[in-house]
Amino acid sequence: MLNEGASSSIADDNNNGDEHLDDSDPDEYLEFAHFVGKQFSTDEDAKTFYNNFAYQRRFSIRKANHYVSSKLKMETMIKYVCSMQGLPKKSSHDKTPEKEKPTTRTGCKAHLTIRLVDGCWKVSAFEDVHNHQLISSPAKKRGLRSHRKLTFEDREFIREMNSQNIETAKIYELLGARYGGTKNLKFKRRDVSNVIASYNREFVGIDVESTLVYFQKKKEEDLEFFYDAEVDEDGRLKNIFWVDGKARRAFQDFGDVVTFDSTYQTNKYCMPLAPFIGVNHHRMNIYFGFAILRSEATISFIWLFQTWVKAMYGKKPKAIITDQDPAMRIAIKEVLPNTVHRCCQWHVMRNASEHLGAIYNMKEDFEDDLKRVINRSYSVSEFEEGWKDVLQKHGLRNNQHLNNMYAQRFEWVPTYFRDVFCANMSTSQRSESANVSLKIWINNHSSMYKVVLQVEKRVEGIWAQESDEDITTMKAVPKLSSLYLIEKDAYEVYTKKVMSEVKKRIKGSQLGEVNEVEKDALYEVAIKEHPTIKNWIPETYMVKINKLEELVSCSCKGYEFEGLLCSHAIKVMHHVKMFHLPNRYIMKRWCKDANACSKRSNIERSMEFGSTQEQEAIRYATLKPQVESLLKMASRSSDAFNQFQEILNAAKTQLQEVSGEQENRTPSAMTPSQGILDQPISQCKEKRKKPSRFKPPSEAKKPRKCGICGSKKGGHNRRTCPLRKVQGKAKKKAKDDDEDSEEEFEDVESDSAQEIEDVESDGAYDYED
Repeated sequence: MLNEGASSSIADDNNNGDEHLDDSDPDEYLEFAHFVGKQFSTDEDAKTFYNNFAYQRRFSIRKANHYVSSKLKMETMIKYVCSMQGLPKKSSHDKTPEKEKPTTRTGCKAHLTIRLVDGCWKVSAFEDVHNHQLISSPAKKRGLRSHRKLTFEDREFIREMNSQNIETAKIYELLGARYGGTKNLKFKRRDVSNVIASYNREFVGIDVESTLVYFQKKKEEDLEFFYDAEVDEDGRLKNIFWVDGKARRAFQDFGDVVTFDSTYQTNKYCMPLAPFIGVNHHRMNIYFGFAILRSEATISFIWLFQTWVKAMYGKKPKAIITDQDPAMRIAIKEVLPNTVHRCCQWHVMRNASEHLGAIYNMKEDFEDDLKRVINRSYSVSEFEEGWKDVLQKHGLRNNQHLNNMYAQRFEWVPTYFRDVFCANMSTSQRSESANVSLKIWINNHSSMYKVVLQVEKRVEGIWAQESDEDITTMKAVPKLSSLYLIEKDAYEVYTKKVMSEVKKRIKGSQLGEVNEVEKDALYEVAIKEHPTIKNWIPETYMVKINKLEELVSCSCKGYEFEGLLCSHAIKVMHHVKMFHLPNRYIMKRWCKDANACSKRSNIERSMEFGSTQEQEAIRYATLKPQVESLLKMASRSSDAFNQFQEILNAAKTQLQEVSGEQENRTPSAMTPSQGILDQPISQCKEKRKKPSRFKPPSEAKKPRKCGICGSKKGGHNRRTCPLRKVQGKAKKKAKDDDEDSEEEFEDVESDSAQEIEDVESDGAYDYED
């Protein structure tokens, strides 16, 4: 509250505290030249009023000191002063003039002092005489420290823009656009940086914990989401891997060849981000999981590849392309022994240019000859002879680096991989391009949690692009570029991006001449120079063909390497009047419906026949939430619990009959834990003390405790309990033979205990292992 006529004016100023103040005449405050005695309900109201007064007078304020009452344990005096109050600190002589900060203190005496009196804050002292020049420009006073203010909406906007990896300068410009220009902002670019810094500090010390919590949340949303982490002996994170359910399903269709690279440092811990990347039916990048590694040692790669194979339901790629990391080579050989490991040809040639740069400059045509023998050799013998000829021609037979390249030729020369499907990938270029795109979202100052969030956004973008390409392919109208019926057949099955590659091959088949070597069996395709094609190298290819069985094979191994018929094969097929595209040469991974299986719902895929790890995991993930909901219902009361036990027993028996895996359990084979799990908690202690579950036959007629209602009265047992009849679970009357009754009851107990143990320990039973 305020005294006298000041209440309305101060109330208006307080209400506008969060808004941009106008540039009204400061003379309107002259009536309050003597503030002594004014009262405020809170100290914050007094500060707001004095700050508004300072804004009109064009100076800045700050809190100088305060007094805390030892009796009340709270502040009872606060002094607000002009920001120029006090004297500058004495500068040390060892500092250079360039490093000294400008003087911001002039000993100004302007101040406002308030004291707590009878629950209200009262102005006890006020001085408005300044010994320095006040800000003259109305626009510049917005930059004074006490008047710079970011609203809650501004802070949320900054955080949202920062999460999209927008630079601070651009965020500042966007905020200026919202307020009609940066001149109208009541804060500086430094304030925007401080908000971002405070946001990043929220994860200091809890970065890894926040990441794992996020993964657990993702797992609840996506039943097939997978993550795993490895810690050292001190409990610190070593490595972490994660992949979403959609990528796990897509790997079943497009996981034949992958590239792997761990060279991109993406976070403030200098731990490289290592993505598994493949290519989908639109010839686009697709991610099969991400890992953050502490070190690039062999043991780390072994853990990673084992975890990755586990996440992919045990399926392993046919080929993997990496750099020449020796630790990675050892790990792949151990974990993926049947996978073809190919080193990136681009990395090999880059290293060659570093070691052979001087030779490239000194020896004319050497670089062209070297690349020609590497890329234009279509058989092992052709490459090895050509390599020797190049070294002989340029006198480099004793060059150590060239000899090392030749010794490792089985790992990188394309000739040795012509029979291996690599989706036309000879380098880890897709990994390199993925790293470039990730640089847009993250950098080496990003926290682990932010890296994970930004990577998820990138993955969502990839899935969106795939969906858009699916729609584009579906709506695409065929535009034939030739009269070949093969092109028409290809339009019916291939995606739009793949079809563009097929059209290039059909166009290329119009070049060259076909010479018959063996009638209806072997043909020679000679590609000669063409005036419209520059830098074309004349070559000859041999094509084998069997028209009756629709078999065709080219010496360039185009289909084996990429999954599409080469132009030489198409040339000969048209020559022998084999006009249609054989079904055996239509690779499903390039077709329009290549991802149809992975896009089906969990329920649809759960009903498929088969018992692979993927199908078992999908069925498990589909049933798990349903079983968990039943467990919650069954645990609410003893009646529901007992009824659920009976349901589990009946279900177990039926499932055993369906699967043909009847289990003959005997009391001696039952573990102690199974016997205890099947009993109510109140009976566990008693059961542990007694070696036998039932009384001897001589005492069988004596009343015993009912297993359902717990009563010893009424002369009934578990089978004849009235409560069981009321619940609709009555069975046939038990046999009179006590021995048979005892044996049957023990079987039910054993089965029930085993079923409860299986359901409750679903975390221990993992189909993904």
